[in-house]
Amino acid sequence: MSAADAFAGLKVIAVSRVIAAPFAAYQLALHGADVLTIEAPGEGDNYRYSGGHDTPLVKVGMGTGFLAQNANKKSLTLNIAVPEGQEILRKLVADADVFIENLRTGTMARYGLAYADLSKINPRLIYCSVTGYGQTGPKKNDPAMDMAIQAASGMMSVTGTPESGPVKTSYPGVDYATGMSATMGILTALYQRERSGRGQHVDVSMLETALVLMSSFVTDHVTGGIDHGLVGNGSGRGGYVHNAFKTKQGVLLIAASTELRRSRLWKVLDMTDIHSDPRFATRELCLQNIPALEAEVQARLMAKTAEEWEAALQAGGVTAMSVRTIPEIVKHPQITGRNFFHTFEPDPELGLAITVPKTSYTLSASPARVRTPPPRIGQHTDETLGKLGFSAAEITRMREAGVI
Repeated sequence: MSAADAFAGLKVIAVSRVIAAPFAAYQLALHGADVLTIEAPGEGDNYRYSGGHDTPLVKVGMGTGFLAQNANKKSLTLNIAVPEGQEILRKLVADADVFIENLRTGTMARYGLAYADLSKINPRLIYCSVTGYGQTGPKKNDPAMDMAIQAASGMMSVTGTPESGPVKTSYPGVDYATGMSATMGILTALYQRERSGRGQHVDVSMLETALVLMSSFVTDHVTGGIDHGLVGNGSGRGGYVHNAFKTKQGVLLIAASTELRRSRLWKVLDMTDIHSDPRFATRELCLQNIPALEAEVQARLMAKTAEEWEAALQAGGVTAMSVRTIPEIVKHPQITGRNFFHTFEPDPELGLAITVPKTSYTLSASPARVRTPPPRIGQHTDETLGKLGFSAAEITRMREAGVI
């Protein structure tokens, strides 16, 4: 840990699993916070087994899904469903700064570990709850996961085409965005604590996070009465060229979403005479004839590859990008040149090097740093309990009793 770490000395306890809450804790850990993740004895976080059932990583409970957001953390196995485990958690929280949990609404209260309970032990505690629908409302007790929230939020209703019907994104974007929302809430509460001296409860909803991600679409409806349908990669509003097109090799996404960019597009494609065609003489006619307009663009684009067009269009002031695969983008100089990934020394047991992403931003004075690899299940149990004053014999007894 370095003096440059923004959260050096910040103590975080996380009863979290899968993505959203662990990702929030990871953001703090990247900047020096001391994060202890609490896992159920036995298998621990079920996301340890994501990423393929037969890989060496999964066999030892270190699946790639878990690796992505658990570096820099310590792991304690603890059964918080039993009184002895609950008492240990209270001891851990007594001097903590932040507590993060993502169990179903009401679970922590049944255990006597809700914000109202733990804030009595530690009034300065920032207590963050991450759930599908929040701590209040008719759906507060419903189970949730990323794809269900994509459906519930209306996100799927505007993703896909009339032919495909509603489609979810294949990656868990709502989960990761919820983690970022939780981090923002925690940091806001920490800043407020500097003024008030007291902690507070941060209630994070995946559903509301999804709506925030669609803020312009949501505002279109609640303020303007506009409803968006399934338009696929295209955007028919305004008569602009905004779609994905085939090329000689690869697919190209063009976002000529202003009149200026559309005029630049015509220049690069050698289509400056497009308005002499009566179908496209005015912006209104372009809007009425979007399929025909895009067909003209498509015909021109078959002359070069997607990457060639990307270079030409970007140089001409038009937003356009090749549709890349993940294997392609992670090797792109734009990513490799910005120190986005951290790769650990090869693990002797696994025989491979673990690589994890860091942050989507850089800080000049206190950059995110990856110091330690994601922990094995319960790797720091004995160390943590020893610091609380438990003897080796007591730790052995609790392990045999299933408390840890």
